Amino acid sequence: MTFPSSRTPSQTGFTLLEILVALAVFAVLAAMAYGGLDHVVHERHTVRAAMTDLKNLQQGFTILTRDLMQAAPRRIRDTVDAAPRPALAGATQNIPALVLTRGGWTNPLGDARSTLRRVAYELDGDKLVRLSWLVLDRSREVEPMKQVLFDHVIGFRLRFLDDAGQWQQQWPPLNQPAQEYLERLPRAVEVAVDLKDVGQITRLVALPQ
Repeated sequence: MTFPSSRTPSQTGFTLLEILVALAVFAVLAAMAYGGLDHVVHERHTVRAAMTDLKNLQQGFTILTRDLMQAAPRRIRDTVDAAPRPALAGATQNIPALVLTRGGWTNPLGDARSTLRRVAYELDGDKLVRLSWLVLDRSREVEPMKQVLFDHVIGFRLRFLDDAGQWQQQWPPLNQPAQEYLERLPRAVEVAVDLKDVGQITRLVALPQ
């Protein structure tokens, strides 16, 4: 049995019910498409932020490693009290935690200056800051240049390998004649940086001998 159509042959177009159904289907598809697009955009921003953080992390460790690899056995003299300071000194609890003389300061213009410079590392709140001075033997009035290497630092630890292959918690080693270590460098330095949301990253850097 067949039923007669509610439309006459002269009627064209869509009924109101068909239009409402089509709009509902379109709205559902649009919502699904927007949700997928929003997820893709969010993931893209997340990946981009992670790549930026990784780049900054690699750059920071490159600077720190380069400073240690170019350490130079050159003592300095504090012009305030004329006391000699060792070429490299460090301990986790010190402020700054690490200070050293490094070479490799290029001089393409041939200026009348040394290719050595003094650098240091210290914690400032939750930031690991690199300090550098343009002169070696300086007064307290000489202000260092500062560069933040890492943010969100919750720990910074140092160890120093001596000539006997023993790890020391500070340099010059405790209970050793300071004069004998003014221009003596450790064989290696172990640096551990504990970063929030990243964890602890350790680097072992061999120093020039």
